Amino acid sequence: MRYLSDVNLRAVLSILVARGGGTVDISNAELYDAMLPGDGRSEGFAIKETSTGIRISLATGRDTETPGRQ
Repeated sequence: MRYLSDVNLRAVLSILVARGGGTVDISNAELYDAMLPGDGRSEGFAIKETSTGIRISLATGRDTETPGRQ
């Protein structure tokens, strides 16, 4: 899986919010930091298929060449 479509992203968010008890509070500062990281580099995601689903993690500098980075 190279990227998450809008449909897949909505599904992932639905699962995460449900796991968080139905509500996830995010401050404006956290949201802005996630949208515009201080180092000027936007973080991507490393997406890996597993035997039972997918694993999504924040991509680090070492993940730059990893297939599925977005």
